[in-house]
Amino acid sequence: MTQTPIRAGVQPGSALGPWLSACVAAIVYATLYPWSGWRSPGVPVLSFLWGPWPRWWTVFDVIANVAAYLPIGFLLTAWLAQRAALRPGPAAAVAAVAATALSLGLESLQMLLPERVPSPLDLLANAAGATAGALFAAAIGARRLGRWPGRMRRIVPLAPRATPGLILMCAWLLAQVDPQRIALVTGTWVGARSAAGSGAWLSDWALPREFGPLAETAGVALTVVAIGLIARELLRAGAGSAASATVPIALALGIKVLASIAWSGRSDPLGWFGASTQGGLLAGAVALLLLAGARRRARLALAIAAMMAATLAGNLVAPDAYDASMRIAPVRGAWASLQALAAAIAATWPAAALAWCLARLRAVPRDWRL
Repeated sequence: MTQTPIRAGVQPGSALGPWLSACVAAIVYATLYPWSGWRSPGVPVLSFLWGPWPRWWTVFDVIANVAAYLPIGFLLTAWLAQRAALRPGPAAAVAAVAATALSLGLESLQMLLPERVPSPLDLLANAAGATAGALFAAAIGARRLGRWPGRMRRIVPLAPRATPGLILMCAWLLAQVDPQRIALVTGTWVGARSAAGSGAWLSDWALPREFGPLAETAGVALTVVAIGLIARELLRAGAGSAASATVPIALALGIKVLASIAWSGRSDPLGWFGASTQGGLLAGAVALLLLAGARRRARLALAIAAMMAATLAGNLVAPDAYDASMRIAPVRGAWASLQALAAAIAATWPAAALAWCLARLRAVPRDWRL
């Protein structure tokens, strides 16, 4: 029995476009990092295709390259089936070819970067991942894919036009892979540059070390408040609760544990989880409970204020030995690309979150009561 494509007028895949764009943007950034030192390779950019097979490779790199293109194949197939009214089979074929072409183009551009080495193995793994994702979407079928948004909204009561905010929240979770000066706090530009050994003059902005624990506690607490309030904004009116707002925090803590194991091994996976972080988590959770009944406009305004204050704290706290050791740990292969992507997201996330919160705030009637 053939699958009937969703009618174009219904356009149920409108939410897929932002997710697909975000995945492609992440792949492009991670593949072409560090985006500097461009030069002519002196040979055709496609010469890597008939070059020798890579001598050194790891299973992790292969798995990472497959996994990176899985969502692109899946999302592009679903988007083509739902928005372009293609049947699942042709949509999967077009998606697999398009994703493979994207990988080929990016691998070719790596020939222009002295710090990147294109590989036919990477291209093959990317193509395999995209094809697997496309076939999975085709097996599900356009009609069942079209029903997923409604089913997901019954499980997770998302607010209208919450997709950009949901992508923003996922980006914040990914940013936790990067070792930040204060746990969970993003946008710590001063601390990152000082810890890396460059921009030493920036240390003049740092708070005295005796104020460090207090600033770290405040930074964690303010971040918990900001993320919790943003999470509430993603849910429909009446569906949010203080408990649901803490879900992203729990996920972030789990990601930081796994990232710490990858960075420093199993010897000290909780080196970042000191007394200041624990106190900040407790204080932030209490604050979220007290703000459970706050009105929407007040929640957004408080989220903006807490996020800006947390970012300021992250830039004023002086780096310590643990932070410096995490930043000089050697990273290679796919893990280096993932860490570079996480660092870029961490650096830009506060500005993106601020813009999103302000956009949501403008749509709320002026009522400043808590």
